[in-house]
Amino acid sequence: MATKETTTKTPADANVGDTHEKVQLWKDGPYWATTNIGAEKPEESGYYFWWGDTVGCKRENDKWVADDGSDSDFSFDEDNTPTWDEGFDPEDEDYDYEWFLKDGGWITEDGVLAPEHDATHVQWGGEWRMPTYLELAGLVKNCDWTWKTVNGVQGYVVRGRGSFASASIFLPASGYGNGTSLNDAGSVGHYRSSVPSSGSDLTAWNIGFGSRCPSPSTDDYASRSEGLSVRPVQGFTK
Repeated sequence: MATKETTTKTPADANVGDTHEKVQLWKDGPYWATTNIGAEKPEESGYYFWWGDTVGCKRENDKWVADDGSDSDFSFDEDNTPTWDEGFDPEDEDYDYEWFLKDGGWITEDGVLAPEHDATHVQWGGEWRMPTYLELAGLVKNCDWTWKTVNGVQGYVVRGRGSFASASIFLPASGYGNGTSLNDAGSVGHYRSSVPSSGSDLTAWNIGFGSRCPSPSTDDYASRSEGLSVRPVQGFTK
């Protein structure tokens, strides 16, 4: 079983050369990678991460296998998630959840995951990072979403509008990791942001969608202990 000490990864020199494809989907928006972290093709799920994790796990032979080979029997649960329910004092009505994350070095003064805890920055290096909540919301506001099957995998094609209509990304419905299981793969997708949800030490913001949903939702948050996909971005929204 993985422990808190085995879920940290530092950037490697191999990340210096940026070979990841990217597209811009709206004016003054960030550039979006065309694949998830750990995926070689747009339709592949890649790695799943608890919030603040930089190692990630893939699903192999009905088990979670860490990308660094440190564990072959990982479980996405609270005991393996240092950012879940840490430092909470149920008797303190004025407890500041963000204060704990900042004091513990998990987030910056801007309220996003610190670079050393940002899965994208650690995995890919350079200027790559996890998207903010507002950037995920920008995907919904500025793009057209079409449910589609790509090479046998269901998910959403997210396409820019106007002069950006030729640019698109595919977000596979990768499901989510819960305990030792992978749930709802092929019908549901959840993609992490770098932003914790306010007023809770248990969740973080993400974007969610499914085959039965008329549109993706940005009013969505997931347990920090669940294993979710990450789609990297580069640059900043102006």
